[in-house]
Amino acid sequence: MTVSEAQKKASKKYFDTNYKQVKLSMPNTEAEALENHLKEFHYDSKAGFIRTAIKEKMDRDLNNQ
Repeated sequence: MTVSEAQKKASKKYFDTNYKQVKLSMPNTEAEALENHLKEFHYDSKAGFIRTAIKEKMDRDLNNQ
């Protein structure tokens, strides 16, 4: 089933309103270590893993003020 132009437009509008892309660059060795970790522990999403790690770090920082 194909997606209509109206649905594409609505999806883009929702994304643009509710999300901000954040670019992350890392050395190749760190990126490979991340990939290996995700595979070893069966994570489904690199982005989800990174968002969770950031949230956990922010929570720890707030609790250690």
